[in-house]
Amino acid sequence: MLDLGVDPSGPPVFVLAGGSRTGSTLLQRLLISTGEIMIWGEHGGLLLDGLQRMVTGMAQWIETEGARHFARFTSEGWNSWIPNVNPPHEAFVEGARAALIRSLAVPAAELGYRRWGFKEIRYTGGAVELLKMIFPNAAIIVLVRNPEAALRSIKGTAFYEKDYQSRPEVFLSRWATVSLSLARTCLAGSSVRLWRYEDIVADPEAAIASLAAHVAIDAERFDRAAIETYIGGVPNPARPDRDPELDACAISLDERDRAALAAAEVRDVAAQLGYAQ
Repeated sequence: MLDLGVDPSGPPVFVLAGGSRTGSTLLQRLLISTGEIMIWGEHGGLLLDGLQRMVTGMAQWIETEGARHFARFTSEGWNSWIPNVNPPHEAFVEGARAALIRSLAVPAAELGYRRWGFKEIRYTGGAVELLKMIFPNAAIIVLVRNPEAALRSIKGTAFYEKDYQSRPEVFLSRWATVSLSLARTCLAGSSVRLWRYEDIVADPEAAIASLAAHVAIDAERFDRAAIETYIGGVPNPARPDRDPELDACAISLDERDRAALAAAEVRDVAAQLGYAQ
């Protein structure tokens, strides 16, 4: 038994962003600043892939094969036809829960945080449903950003070439797919809520109040310096006097960028999220 200073079983908080350059690191720092929640960083979208395959795949397998073989085993014993006997599906859900608690919650507790979670830019709505199944008490934050601002921002990074081959249509198609899929999981009164990056930076106090209510932490625990300080990422140093929106606007868009922004898919999703273009 691990000797931890805090209990790692508190309700987790997950930040799922609609693609790159949406401000997820800002929310990560803001949540960590409370001293209550450790929000681990991105993991290349790898963490849930295996768990989703196990939980979803075993649900189907157990329904078609495992359940009746398990029922036969429990009623007739070992000397019967039981080649596909497997435990109930909940055992696999609990296994996925245990894996994430041990790999993320326990290290957070070792650092003194009573709650935990992660942020990721690569998951879609399917990940939301999986996380809700594994952790029914989780608070899930969906974050989106204006596609033009996101495109301007990504163009100022080295990984625009690495991750998107410097192709705006690739970046924006991914933005549209992920943003819409995540937004569709946000229902009134549910544990999944949507925030727009622009609204957070325009009215930090209102954003903090709504975030505090969503994650059930006193708003006074949030350090406003997380919003007041702009950190653009390596190699840009933290500078409190920089405006991320002005920085993004300083990056010009060419004809190919404009054409990608005008794509029907991008315009439709932008409109659904309240972004006029």
